[in-house]
Amino acid sequence: MRLRNTLVASVIASLVVITGCWDRKEVKDLAIVTASGLDYNEDGSLTQSIQIAIPTPLQSSGSSGDPKSFFVISAKGKTLADTRQKLQQKIHLKLYYSHRRVIIIGEEMARHGLDQVFDSFEREMDMRMRNTVFVTKGETANKLLNYPVALESIPADQFQDMHNQPSGRATTVMNFNATASTEGIEPVMGAFEVIHNQASTGSSPPSSTEPHIKLYGVGIFKNLKLVGFFNDEETRALNWVTTNMSNSFITVYVPQGEGNVSVEVLSSIHKLKPEIKGNTITMHVSIESNCELIENGTKLDFSQPNHIELLNTLLSSQLIETIEKTVKKSQQQYKADIFGFGQNIHVTQPQEWKRLSSSWTTVFPTINVTIHPKITVIGTGYTKIPIYRNEKTGDVE
Repeated sequence: MRLRNTLVASVIASLVVITGCWDRKEVKDLAIVTASGLDYNEDGSLTQSIQIAIPTPLQSSGSSGDPKSFFVISAKGKTLADTRQKLQQKIHLKLYYSHRRVIIIGEEMARHGLDQVFDSFEREMDMRMRNTVFVTKGETANKLLNYPVALESIPADQFQDMHNQPSGRATTVMNFNATASTEGIEPVMGAFEVIHNQASTGSSPPSSTEPHIKLYGVGIFKNLKLVGFFNDEETRALNWVTTNMSNSFITVYVPQGEGNVSVEVLSSIHKLKPEIKGNTITMHVSIESNCELIENGTKLDFSQPNHIELLNTLLSSQLIETIEKTVKKSQQQYKADIFGFGQNIHVTQPQEWKRLSSSWTTVFPTINVTIHPKITVIGTGYTKIPIYRNEKTGDVE
């Protein structure tokens, strides 16, 4: 027994001595990739660009100016795997993709189709399916990755934050892939565009342009191909039907008060209910939202219940108009069910979906969509009328 215990103790001691991080990678030997960009070339090849973070000590050891915190390298190849290999040949450090946050897809790449791209994503060992994925509008992914952004040293950080707004639509590789493979709904992807502001130096006229990355809206996909875009207003309408719009703002013109009123959305609930009668399909979209008045540019006193009712009606009417216009665009121009109306029928009326699923592409443009908003302003603040108007007469002072 004593001999057996001695042997066991010896084995354990040996394991402790020889066990270690055999696959450990030193940080100094890695090139940290923060973002990737994918572009399609006219000859059918692909270009992958990667944004690599520059460590802080290396930044401070250079010139005394404002050093860049990143650099971008690109490689052209037949497949994404081919481009990855060629990218690695351009740098002596091991490319490390596990800290990548963002993947940018150029518009031409997206219009060509993402079948090959997502096949590669599924097979990459170091691919994090929670990477946020975006599409460019009118620009290549390579150029977008090279443009500096304000307030962030690394552009990848700002890409994510910008689309976490009510007019944005951030989606991960995993969510996009899941939506694309779900019946009755087509995926969307957050979109960026580049605008060029005139650079002015003192009293001299503008002599050059400065690129500026701007949130555009979303790209609309059908069968994994980009078919078009929704702008800021249209993306907000999409979000009203499909997500929670809390902490967003609505501005409406009040003719009776000769001015604009802005409210903040405190809570928002949406619900879809299909009504199917033979070949006639109506999708009822119910939206309930509580808001707070944050700016009154009219001559109206919103402590009066009738003025609040007027504001509620105008807000609801504006929401109906915006959503109806956006739904029609998705039906008539893109024929892509990005609202998930078919998915809702699939869940709530599976037997009807069996009848409709095979022809949903042609059925979707014909369905009727009815919006039932209930927008209620529940808070008006301490000031009931604008402070620049006379409390007694209502005239502007």
